[in-house]
Amino acid sequence: MEDAHTYMISTAPAVEGLFKLLNEYGWHKMRALAERTYAKTQEELEHHTADFNSVNVAREVIAGSILQIAFIAIKRYSVFNVKSENALDFERQMNRLISESPNTRAKTPFSLPKKFCVGRDIGHLPLGMLVYAARNQYNHFYANHLDVVNEVVFNHLHDMWPNPGNGFSFNINDGNNFYCYSMLAALGWTDNADALGYGHYKKDLMEMLQIEP
Repeated sequence: MEDAHTYMISTAPAVEGLFKLLNEYGWHKMRALAERTYAKTQEELEHHTADFNSVNVAREVIAGSILQIAFIAIKRYSVFNVKSENALDFERQMNRLISESPNTRAKTPFSLPKKFCVGRDIGHLPLGMLVYAARNQYNHFYANHLDVVNEVVFNHLHDMWPNPGNGFSFNINDGNNFYCYSMLAALGWTDNADALGYGHYKKDLMEMLQIEP
């Protein structure tokens, strides 16, 4: 019978492979950016710009797949204790705003789903909530409106990082379809000087699932 530990083991090869692909696409974009810098003609500039943008959708799909695997892990196996004080304060502030806004979309008291109120806080929200919102947005990227909870998570991130740069965005009203790679960056699951993002992903998942190293 599968449990949290066996889920992490069985999905590890796939997730590691996805992170390696992300790394390769990152190097692809860096090479294309360097080549664009040295373009001598408009035609060369356009060619290298197209090459730079060519991997964007693939990168978002890979990031979305990572978020999907993390979402399933949390939904099935996360160990909820109590909501953090930041999360409780976030709920209080949201319900205050709802009570003061007669035209709000929210028809019931605002509450963050307990199962996803796990992991370290990012801003005022638990890490699990960022996975929750990003996965849901990815699965419904053509929807006119996200559910209120998902929309609120993205709005909170956009308030914290209104202009993150580097092509990232948390503004779900900016006309883009995908925000998965931006969310991996917010989670700290992208590559850095030390290692691929997989190590950070694994550490966070093991904490949320309460698996011993």
